[in-house]
Amino acid sequence: MNVNFETKEVYINGNRHYILLQANDEEPSALVALSNVLLLSPSLSNFARNLIQLVGSRRSVAMYELVETLANIGIQNPNGINTNINQLLQILPQLQNGLMVNPEFNGSFEDSVEISIFRLYSVGIVHGWIFDGRGDPRASEHVSKYSYQEAQRAIVQSYDLKDLAQQQQLSSDQEAIVEDATYLKSFLARSATQFTDYGLEHLKQLLVERSYAVLYRNEHFYTLYKSNGELYTLVTDHVYKSNSEVVWKSLKSVNGSQDTYQTGAFITVNPNDLTQNVPETDLANENSRVSNPFGDEQHPNDGTTYNGNMSHLPQQANNGTQEQMEDDEELARMLQEEEDRVAADRLQGIALMQANQQQKKQQQQEKKSKRKSFFLGGGKKKNKDQQDNNNNTNTGVTTNGQPPAPGDKKKHKRKKSCIIM
Repeated sequence: MNVNFETKEVYINGNRHYILLQANDEEPSALVALSNVLLLSPSLSNFARNLIQLVGSRRSVAMYELVETLANIGIQNPNGINTNINQLLQILPQLQNGLMVNPEFNGSFEDSVEISIFRLYSVGIVHGWIFDGRGDPRASEHVSKYSYQEAQRAIVQSYDLKDLAQQQQLSSDQEAIVEDATYLKSFLARSATQFTDYGLEHLKQLLVERSYAVLYRNEHFYTLYKSNGELYTLVTDHVYKSNSEVVWKSLKSVNGSQDTYQTGAFITVNPNDLTQNVPETDLANENSRVSNPFGDEQHPNDGTTYNGNMSHLPQQANNGTQEQMEDDEELARMLQEEEDRVAADRLQGIALMQANQQQKKQQQQEKKSKRKSFFLGGGKKKNKDQQDNNNNTNTGVTTNGQPPAPGDKKKHKRKKSCIIM
């Protein structure tokens, strides 16, 4: 992949650092976020010194250089003793293309190969999409046990179970799924930015002062830092490359309404003094861009969390929101169908690519066999000159380099080689 990451010089608390910017104004990627944690974290400076030297000596870093350096760092880490560097070289580029992780509503992630990459580099990955069950333990039982992908499956499954309930009695497990889906849809509708007030509080308590981590939110990845009890995300948008004042963006609110730009010394920068426009990938604008298929007219993409008391939701659904729930169900079903279609297209594309590669390989083998047959000729030395003359006569040139005489134009028949496929 021909991707280059430009570098930027920043000063954080008086210390000079070099960071990577997003490539070509792309969305915040896990590869850049992970690399910047390694570049900035004092506790990882010795471990990441080769990466620090690479980024500090270049105006831009090519993808292959970054991946090779990270791979070498990974296998040198005690956590990577049994790591295969070839597999690492294949996995690391995926961090730029769009890393798939599955956040759980209790604050953790479903364990996966992708998550193990962060463990390999001793870098924490966190999210703030957490359900606050302090005011309603019953609701917490229905929501906190789910991950995002599991919640999607449960909601879609509940549609089919409701249809089935019209024909037969549901089992206790099936009824539990339907009930869970009601709470899940309400939670998703009120946390469309994949962030909650409780999640923000949790992250402030989780991170140690002056520590770094990777923040996941809405399939984007940010370099997260804690200073004086507050959270900040590193500004890596290409539009701010020449603006040395803009280094951080505060993370004080779920919907970004209270967030501000900060210098490397954590001094607020007046947005009116900035010459650049705010890029679309800013964390503060996530709320306005997120599509919320579970929203309703009372809570349209507000990005706020529910107050914790959800025990009355089933009664509300039965009394006044049945029509809206059906609309939500249809939207969710359409989303699921779209995901299935994208997955099918991806598999079809892979199969087509493999078929094309196999066809090219066969064509190359066929050309190689024909070329070998041509150079071998009849095999008898005494006929070689005559065959050369005949071959050259067919091409319009004799062995002495002169055009052939009219009488020399004889048809030459060659035995075709038989290729077994």
